Amino acid sequence: MPSSTQTPFTLILAETVVSITAVILFCIEYPADFRSRLWENGGELGYNSNPNQRIYFYANHIEPPEVPFIWSQSLAASNLAIAMLGLVVFVARTIMSRLRYLPHHINIIYDMILFSLWAISLAGQTSGDFSDPKHPSPHPWYLTRGCSVSWDRTKGYCHTAQAGFAISVMAEILYGARLIREIVLVAYARGQQHRSNEFVLNPDDAESTEGLYTDGEWESSEQKATRNSLVLSPVLAFFPSNSESRW
Repeated sequence: MPSSTQTPFTLILAETVVSITAVILFCIEYPADFRSRLWENGGELGYNSNPNQRIYFYANHIEPPEVPFIWSQSLAASNLAIAMLGLVVFVARTIMSRLRYLPHHINIIYDMILFSLWAISLAGQTSGDFSDPKHPSPHPWYLTRGCSVSWDRTKGYCHTAQAGFAISVMAEILYGARLIREIVLVAYARGQQHRSNEFVLNPDDAESTEGLYTDGEWESSEQKATRNSLVLSPVLAFFPSNSESRW
């Protein structure tokens, strides 16, 4: 069976908080009007393109620019999907860890996948809006300017978006740390195995050692018999073995 260890309780607790919080926040962000309100707020303040101006394109039968990814429903759906996947993987790994069947290479695969997915999520959450050349925005306004400039009716949306970004950063750090930990554990286990293999004798050496021990044992028995005969020789001198000397 592949080597496995139980996950430390502190790591389980940290992943519990991150996974559940991420699912809750991105469920809140999933409705279509969530990012539309932030988009409109930034557009009216001149921080990015204004979605309200898209009606002029439709009125003039002009194809409007593509909706920037930062304000699209695709970003909200992908963030929620990544958060749900992280929660499912967390539950599965916790059960496998309690059963003591969680190979290190399985952990490494999971952590690499989640680390990559959260990196993609962070790239999407920090992407820009360049659909309006007059109001280019390299990054969303609620990350660069804060929520103090937002409208009162969108402050809750702003803080939620900031919290979603923060939990994404925490998830990226968590799975990066987990990945490094698993790699170190695998390297340490292989080093210990290599060290233990150095003390294992070669079968040819073992046979020669056994032969030497047997010969030595035989020589010891022969020497012991010779020594006993030398000790008893003065006594046997009074009792000759020749049958003619008997009474």
